[in-house]
This record gives sequence, C-alpha cells and structure tokens, in this order.
Amino acid sequence: MEELSPPPPRSPASEGRWADLPGDIAISVASRLQEADVCALGGCSRSWRRACDADCVWEALFRRRWPFAATAAAAEGSSGGQGWKSLYINHHRKTAAAISDVAEFVENSLRNGSLEAEYYLKAIATLASMRDVGFIDVQFFLLSRNQSAIINLIGLHYSIASLNIPPHEVHKALQARKVEERKVCVSLYKLGRWFYGFRLPDESESHEISLSELTMLEGAVILAILKRGAVHEVFRLQVFRENGKRDMPLCIAMIHF
Repeated sequence: MEELSPPPPRSPASEGRWADLPGDIAISVASRLQEADVCALGGCSRSWRRACDADCVWEALFRRRWPFAATAAAAEGSSGGQGWKSLYINHHRKTAAAISDVAEFVENSLRNGSLEAEYYLKAIATLASMRDVGFIDVQFFLLSRNQSAIINLIGLHYSIASLNIPPHEVHKALQARKVEERKVCVSLYKLGRWFYGFRLPDESESHEISLSELTMLEGAVILAILKRGAVHEVFRLQVFRENGKRDMPLCIAMIHF
C-alpha cells in the first residue's frame, strides 16, 4: 500500500492576510467602527493605517457625532482644506474644553460641600445650549470614572431629559464606563406649613439610589424632582464613595419661601 505523503506547506500568500485586503474593502470595514476601534485598527499595519486615515472614514465619524458642526464644516469647504480627521481631532478638543468648563463651574460653585440647585440646573442648561453635545460626548467626558459622581449624575440627567436618550441606553453606557454602581442620596425636605397660627414640623424623606437605578422606573421619580426645581421644597443630594464611605457632601439645595 502506497504511503501518503503530507501536503506541502501553504505559503502565507495562499492563506491570505487581513493586510492584503483591497483598499476599498479595508475602508469599508473601518467605516463600520467606532472612533476608538478605528484608531486601534490603524495601529495594526501600514495598510490599515492608510485605510483608517481615509477622509471618508473620519467624515462619517464627524457627521455621526456632530451633525450640525459637520454641515457647517462642509459648507466652509472643510475649513480651509483640513482633512476630516484633523477637523475631528480639533472639534473633539474644543468640545472637551467646553464640557470641562461646565465641570469646573460645578466644582467652583460648591460652598462647604453644598451646590445650590440653580447651579445644578444651570449646568444642564449650559450643556443643552451647546448645540452639538451629544450622547457620545456625554460618554467620553461626563460618565467618566475620573469625574465625580455628581458630574456623572449631570451627564445621566442631561442624556435622558435633554437628549431624549432611552434610559436603557443610558444604563448600558453607565455599565460600559463602570460607574453604574456609584450611589447618590437624595434627601427631600418639605418646609412645615402654617396651620391656625402654628407652624407644623418640617417633613423629610431620603432616597439612596445608584446611578444604575436612576435609569429605571424608581429613578424617574427622583429625576422628575430634580428637574422640577424649587417649588415648596428643599432638595439635598449627598454623594457616597463606592466603598460606602461618604465623600464631602455635595448638596443640591432648593429653597422656596
């Protein structure tokens, strides 16, 4: 019986490589990725870098993230001949600086660990006034673990109330950024009413709740209270560490007489 010889080894060329993909197919692959994935893929080889640096890839990313700014840039002829990748990087930095100003405003508005409600609501209103600050920006800059829980809360609240992002999508973003377990405690104080010349005792209730729970049904009640602002109550928000120890209280106080 004739002995079978092993098949000859296949050459690398016959096996094919991702780096050997035609340019238009490589660009098509890159066009289906998110920003971080495009940058990572571009570091794999020279051919992938060429595909991931393609103007059409970054134009699509720019338009997806900042539709109004993209329209303006296209009308101006891509701002003096800059490529879309350069435009993207510059606008990312500009957006980061603007949102950083909001976060700094919140931190500077703290007085003895207390943040007046008007400043909390002003921070959200300022974000809403920035026409192109979308959900991707919120995830990049506001839901970061490097930010305080109150900044995370502002990003969560802004996403649901101003961007109309479905709560379950916000919940997934919190999980992706690993901040979903951060907790806040919302204490609601109702000023005692006058009754036949006597002032009734003040009433209070407290709700300790995680950022994750704020995207669920019970959290909608808390967000509605914060959105309503001062009517007849005082609201206080205390931020807890993840290990259960309290930070310096960050309070949102709303007073109406």
